[in-house]
Amino acid sequence: MKLLPLEKRILLSRFMTRSGDQAWDFALPLALVSLLPNRLGLVATVYLISKIISIILQPWVARIIDRSARLKTVTLATSLQVSGVAIVTLLLSKVASEVSAMTLSPLFWTSIGVIIIGNVASNLGSAVMDIAVGSDWVPKMISTDRFTNFNSRLRQLDLTTEIASPMITGAILLLNSNSNPLAGFYWIAAWNMVSFLPEILLLRSVFHAEPKLQQSIVVQNENASKNILARLFEGWGEFRKQKCMPAMVAYAFLWLSALSPHGVLLTAFLKGSWQMQETTLGIFRGLGAVFGLFATILFPIVTKRLGLLKSTRTFVVFQALTVTAALLFFVVPLGNGMLFLAFVLLSRIGLYGFSLGEIEIRQRMIPEGARGAVNGVASSLTGLATVGLFALGSIFSTPDRFNLLVAISAVAVFCSALVYSVWAGKNFIQGQIK
Repeated sequence: MKLLPLEKRILLSRFMTRSGDQAWDFALPLALVSLLPNRLGLVATVYLISKIISIILQPWVARIIDRSARLKTVTLATSLQVSGVAIVTLLLSKVASEVSAMTLSPLFWTSIGVIIIGNVASNLGSAVMDIAVGSDWVPKMISTDRFTNFNSRLRQLDLTTEIASPMITGAILLLNSNSNPLAGFYWIAAWNMVSFLPEILLLRSVFHAEPKLQQSIVVQNENASKNILARLFEGWGEFRKQKCMPAMVAYAFLWLSALSPHGVLLTAFLKGSWQMQETTLGIFRGLGAVFGLFATILFPIVTKRLGLLKSTRTFVVFQALTVTAALLFFVVPLGNGMLFLAFVLLSRIGLYGFSLGEIEIRQRMIPEGARGAVNGVASSLTGLATVGLFALGSIFSTPDRFNLLVAISAVAVFCSALVYSVWAGKNFIQGQIK
């Protein structure tokens, strides 16, 4: 049987892992809420603690990409994901069978703690896999003139699974019953775990077929320190040394925006304050992904005409302008708020276009041997921004104060555009990259 080309194998493996991850991320909080309907604060705390631990550990764990053979790295990442999903599923099953007896008992809190550990393992495995393949394998095996088109195809797969997986997951979760409230969740867990096998088999075939991937990794700036705390934070020092650091900081600013069609804060506001129906919210969320898909088609065309730095600047400036317009139409709600929603959707073109450019800048400028540590820190920065956004959401939690969140979002996007534009202008003049 004729094997798929290497690039298509990478794309197919990405589709497998993303579809399972999206389904799992959608189903897990619903499963927790169904088991603990009167403890929404506890569910939120589980996610917050998991997120914070993942942010702290991610740069350190991602350094394995810079220190180990590439096949060993993706195998470890897959193992972390499988272990995390298995642990969470088993513990949720335990909680479901004894939820009334376990409430507030030592066994209950132990189960919650182990669920957090499993969630962290799954998060770290997913992050390491994304960084290893997208930020190390791709720049190693694909020529630079192919980066733009290939990254666009990867993002198209991500957006497709973002649209389809929650819909399929919702249908599967209908299998739940009073006798077994986790029946549908077990199917989702099985789907996620089964998807890891073809993913790792595809990546193994790519590794063995591409000699470049089998070459030893060139380690940058090896730190011989044995201090655990120093090793935990040494990735941040490597991050600060990178010439493309401002571009990564600019991207992190965008995660401080609450103006996301699939974001919890905006969805809660539209439902609670504007009384928007679930069907309309679903359509709005789907349109956000559609506008993102449009950006993945448009970005290669614009980049071909303007070059990487200028096209990336064009998209982030476009996002800043559309978010500013959204702020104006939120304050002055012409068209019953429809103009506000329209500019939120238009801003997704700028967001996804800029993210594609920022990814390619990392692929071009971060040296081999530092890709894991640096990209791990960059991912942690976006995680910190997300935590910061939810902290702001808790402060400005009433509908009448949501306008402050919209204003903060506009300022954050403006800061992103400013930081990136200044950096891109300097690098274009110096001829670092075009």
